[in-house]
Amino acid sequence: MKNIDSAEVKNMEQNNKYEGFTLSLALVDALPVLLFGASSILLGIIFKSTLFIIGACLIFLGGFLKVMWKVLLATKKKDLPFLNKQMKYTMMTGFFLVLLSVIINIKRISLSAMGAALVSFPACIFFLLFVAGMVTMGVLAKKLDSSVAKNNWVEQCVNGAAQLCLFIALLIVA
Repeated sequence: MKNIDSAEVKNMEQNNKYEGFTLSLALVDALPVLLFGASSILLGIIFKSTLFIIGACLIFLGGFLKVMWKVLLATKKKDLPFLNKQMKYTMMTGFFLVLLSVIINIKRISLSAMGAALVSFPACIFFLLFVAGMVTMGVLAKKLDSSVAKNNWVEQCVNGAAQLCLFIALLIVA
């Protein structure tokens, strides 16, 4: 009988922890990342802010690296935890820079034009669906164990639908 060392045991436990993480799940996870990237390009054109674009790129990078983590998990059965854990720091920094760019450039932003765009029909419907999706994502993040594949499917379907709504709304108002 073969002796199994502690590193092999740990690797087997990690593989079992993320059982059900398939390439299909990774590809579904890529959809909201790509939609966010497309929305960021539209917003970057609207805001014309380098800081905004840098922040959006960091957010996109965080999502992309998380997708790569899922791809490696699904195809190579290899868990590289830093690809998973980096997301909260990369995205948090990106969202901070996006918010900072809006604060810095607030005088260049026409709040009345932005308000009119947000309430215009049918864009308002898509903006509201996006916000509802993001609120739902917050609830899911608190309540669901993200190491369970079924939960990831739910989260990524909600996130994908929300990001699609944002992209459609931005296309309408751009």
